[in-house]
This record gives sequence, structure tokens and C-alpha cells, in this order.
Amino acid sequence: MRLDYMLKSRLLGALRDPFSLVFIVLAIIISIGAAAFTLEKEQAGLTVAVVSDDVGAFSQKLIGYLSEYDSFSVHEMSYDEAMRLLKQDRLEAAIVIHSDFSEKISKGEFENTVDLMTSPSSQAPATISEPIVNSILMLWMEELSIITAKDYLLEHGKSYTGNDEYEQREQIKKLWKSGSLVKIVRIDIDGEEPASVTSGPFGTCVKWYGALCMFYLVVGASWVLDINKKTLRVRMLQMGVRQWQVVIANGLAPLAVCLAGYIIAGIGCSVLMGAGIEKLALCFFPMMVYLIGLLGITLLTASLLKSIFSLMFLAPVFTFLNGVLSGLLLELPDWAYVLKWLSGALPGRWLYGALDSPINALPWALICALVWICSGIGVSYLCVGKQRV
Repeated sequence: MRLDYMLKSRLLGALRDPFSLVFIVLAIIISIGAAAFTLEKEQAGLTVAVVSDDVGAFSQKLIGYLSEYDSFSVHEMSYDEAMRLLKQDRLEAAIVIHSDFSEKISKGEFENTVDLMTSPSSQAPATISEPIVNSILMLWMEELSIITAKDYLLEHGKSYTGNDEYEQREQIKKLWKSGSLVKIVRIDIDGEEPASVTSGPFGTCVKWYGALCMFYLVVGASWVLDINKKTLRVRMLQMGVRQWQVVIANGLAPLAVCLAGYIIAGIGCSVLMGAGIEKLALCFFPMMVYLIGLLGITLLTASLLKSIFSLMFLAPVFTFLNGVLSGLLLELPDWAYVLKWLSGALPGRWLYGALDSPINALPWALICALVWICSGIGVSYLCVGKQRV
């Protein structure tokens, strides 16, 4: 039994299988589309919708304060329109000003005055939330100081005229502009800090393609069922071929198809969006290690289930869990400590880390991939060993 002939035959079979191959084509198209969408958001900047249910003057002051920030653009719209655009991921965030906002601020209260909703893919929640909090506190502190000064003077039998209030507000405005703000003129750091790859168009392309490859590998895992057949096992014993050799020879075919798809997607992203072809080469090895880990998961699962129909049913589930828990499709929230800890056993976690810090992530990525592929080979051997040859 020639392993090179088996590899060639399996590779030709994978390229001639339109059912499985269509998922790689879709993965390429979707990943490039996701990269294009990320580039569009970067060029458009951060867009924030403001929905005001308040008719008072303080809500307009708040919108005026927010409009002065250069880190995002503010657009007033209706609640339904804001929710629709937020669900379509066309907004970074939506701010809903409560109907009693002006009433509470005028009384020196600030709790439960606005709602902030960010999109699932928001990369800068702090950029949005901090200016909102600061602006509300500025309004609250200004009104609270007016109320406190008026009450204090009345308690001591003195009047508080309109001119006094005007002068006090002017002094507060000067305080906001100068005395209370820290202005950073210059920051000196040792060396140049590289830009984040994971949040850029090319990083988005790699993450989406890597997540969708899981679907192709699981759906196209008929090769696992073939190598576990009794007839092939008999020929392997006769020829003295090891189980791991057959697994490697057959597993290289889907691995080669996935890597070819990665190259096509990477070139498409680099050409269409100017991402830089050098990133394609830098991410090639992390992607290969990641795919080896996915092969191990596929081999283990298919050996246990022994049914292509079960694999087709579980393929979308595995793809979703791998993409979300690994952070490839959605970044886990800070409070999900247990999920983040468990995601260390997934190859996608280390692909995500290798995009920005390959030196730190690649050793763990190699260990994770080797554990999965060895586990897959071991389970495959045990399942075949139970058959009577």
C-alpha cells in the first residue's frame, strides 16, 4: 500500500467532491466579505446613534457635548431605526436618553438617565462609554453646584439672582475647558508599537476563514470513516502499515485544500483591500498549526460517531462553538472567566493569539494541535481495534 498514492487519490477525490468543496468556496467569499466590511467601518469611523425621549434642554446639552468628541460621530434617529442599524452591525453603539433625563439632572440626580447598547463586534466600547459618563457627570455636577449654592445662600438669608447663576455657570464652563481637564501633549515610548492585526481587515479575514474551515473538515470527514473500514484494516495489516501513517496520508488532503483556500482568501483580501501580502506569509504557519488541531478534533469525533449524517448535523454546532469560544467570530466578555479558561483547549484560541503575538502563542498552539491530533489517532486506533480482523 503506497501512502503517496493514497494521498494523491484522496486529494483528487476532495477536489472532485462538489458538496464538500462548496463550503471552502463559501468560506473564502464570506471571509473576504467580512474583511471588506471591517475596512468599511474603519474608513467610516465610529458611528453612534442618539435616541432622545426627553424634550428638555439638558438632553440637547448632552447631545452637544457628545458632538464635540472627535473619536466618534453622533447621529440623532428614532429608536426603531437605531435598533435596526445596530442589529445590522452598521452602528458602533446606540444611546437612549430617558424621558425624565432633564427632570433628574435639574434635581441633581444622574442615575438611570441613559441606556447604552453596543454592537456585538464593537471594538471600542470604552471609547463610547467614557465620553457619555463624563458628559452626564458634567451636566449633573453643574446643576448640583447651582442647587447647592442657591440653598446655601437662602439658608443664610442671602439672595441668589439670575446674574449670580449666570456667573457661576460661566465659571463652571471655564473650569471644564481648562482647570479640570488633563491634556496629553506628547507620549514617548521605547520602540514602535505594532498595530493590532486581529481587529484589522486581514485579521478579520483570517479569523472568519479559520472558523468556517471547521465546517468543511467535519462535513467532509468521510475519509475518517473510510480508513476505519475492516477491508482497509486487513490490507494495512498485510502491508505492515501503521494506523497513524494512513491517518496522516488521508488527512493531508483536506489540510492542503484548506491551506489553498487560505492562500486564495489572503491574496484576495490583500489585493482588494491593500492589506499587505507579507501578512499572508506571517499567518501561514499559525493557520497550518490551527488546521492540524482541527483535523485532530474531526478525526476524534468522526471515529466515535461513525456516521456521516451525525457529522453533518454537528458541523454547524462545532463551527459555532469553536468560532465563539475561541474568539474568532465574537470576543468573549471580560466576565466569562470560565469560558476563557476552557477555550485554551481549542486551537482557535491560539490562532487568535498568534495573529498579534506569534512568539507567545505558537508554542501553546503547537502543543494544543499535537494533543488533538494524537488524541484523534489514538481514538481511531481504539475504535478500529475493536473490530475483528
